[in-house]
Amino acid sequence: MFNIGLSGLKTTQKALEVTSNNIANSATAGFKSGSAEFAAVYNGGQRGGVGVSDIKENFAREGNVVNTGSALDLAITGKGFFVVSENGRMAYTQAGQFGLDKEQHIVNASGNRLQGYGIDANGNLIPGVLTDLKVEAANIPAEATTEIGFALNLSSASDVIAVPFDPLDGSSYNYSQSTEMFDSLGNSHTLTQYFVHNGGGNWDAHYYVNGTALPAPFDTAALSFDVNGQLTVPAAPANIALEFAPAGAALMSFNVNMTASTQFGSGFNIYSNDANGYTAGEFAGVSIAETGQVFATFTNGETKLQGQVVLANFANVNGLETGNKTVWYATNESGAPLYGTPDSGNLGALLSGAYIGSNVDISEQLVDLMAFQQNYQANAKTISNADEMMQILFSAT
Repeated sequence: MFNIGLSGLKTTQKALEVTSNNIANSATAGFKSGSAEFAAVYNGGQRGGVGVSDIKENFAREGNVVNTGSALDLAITGKGFFVVSENGRMAYTQAGQFGLDKEQHIVNASGNRLQGYGIDANGNLIPGVLTDLKVEAANIPAEATTEIGFALNLSSASDVIAVPFDPLDGSSYNYSQSTEMFDSLGNSHTLTQYFVHNGGGNWDAHYYVNGTALPAPFDTAALSFDVNGQLTVPAAPANIALEFAPAGAALMSFNVNMTASTQFGSGFNIYSNDANGYTAGEFAGVSIAETGQVFATFTNGETKLQGQVVLANFANVNGLETGNKTVWYATNESGAPLYGTPDSGNLGALLSGAYIGSNVDISEQLVDLMAFQQNYQANAKTISNADEMMQILFSAT
């Protein structure tokens, strides 16, 4: 009886330790509550009490989403673990509180580096190879405009213009549209296109920058459409080559690409009006997409891809080995990690500006605490009774 009672005390004490640990970590990011599982013990068919067969963590219950507003705090909305490098050893966690170290690596509070797919010299992702994710925080220089993607519909019902073109006379053209572009110093300039209907499918486009006509032969271009409303002049790829000499900056040679422009009976409509190029920009921060792409953001509105966060999953998450600082390690029982990008396969998407908190239910733990206390007292009572019986036995001899 003594041994049976002692086994009950030991297992109940272990269960109380697990419950106390759950309560202590009720506010720990990414923590998974544990539970002690008991099993009866028999020694050669004789009752031997009870033992702890396993302590399982509850990976099925998700913690609450805690909003922080910090772009590098990440919550996994579904299955998966972040992959971090502990001095070269891969560890897995759902604690998504990250920041930048002095070298601009994305790290957690322990300094472990977040893993993902990096980029090559041209800014393209290198899938399949895990690396430390790092943000290039250098400012970006200005880039001159070289291409303007411009597509529109010029109404076939437009009036034919019979007077000479004058940008100050609204009756001398049918439509106009402006586009912002940048020179090599990042200075902004405004390209304005004026469209004059000559009759049928024939139009003239007049080009002005900052209110001044471009020099010949860049001041005017002819546009022609066939009977189906499709652009025939300029011929594919429908580029209109223009040049502009900004003061103090390099000569700008750029194309206005008119692909997809039409002449239908519907009204004037702009399908696209997008110019490349930008002014200089300072590093402003980091943004992370639902699918894990990491972007550096700049004050000029530009973004640059820095890499992509990779998540891991396991065939048997209960087989993971628990480590310090809310991480787990792969084992033979868990199986090898299955890597993938967020929001693909059975992996969850990422939510930037938040992290997943602990999944501990305090009310549930307090109920367990009282139940284990009663269990402990009951087992102590069996030992006390056994001791009394032994005293009676000894006194009778």
